[in-house]
Amino acid sequence: MTEKITGARAVFNKALAARIKAGAFLAGGLYTFRQLPESEAIHFAPRAHQPVLMVNGRNDFGFPLETSQRPLLRLLGAPEKDKRHVVVEDAGHVVPRQAFIKEILDWLDRYLGPVKTK
Repeated sequence: MTEKITGARAVFNKALAARIKAGAFLAGGLYTFRQLPESEAIHFAPRAHQPVLMVNGRNDFGFPLETSQRPLLRLLGAPEKDKRHVVVEDAGHVVPRQAFIKEILDWLDRYLGPVKTK
């Protein structure tokens, strides 16, 4: 099973739900929700061992490349070979569809198998 949850909260689902076999984060990164420190994403990311694709815009104001996107990718518990980060050069927080659809479909085919048609 795969689950598409945009933003920083996807880390929690991947860490806590073993049924999720692969993930694709669209505009994700580390984020502080200003809640109890033990419930921050930084503590859950190392427990997320499933393969993950992150697709982000280089100019994302919510999840800056160097302080949010790359740190999350480094912290995720998946092996390096099962992590991929696609940075769309001319995009901000909203990545154009044409920039992520093929990436996500290829990623899911790789880890979940191609969709069987009749």
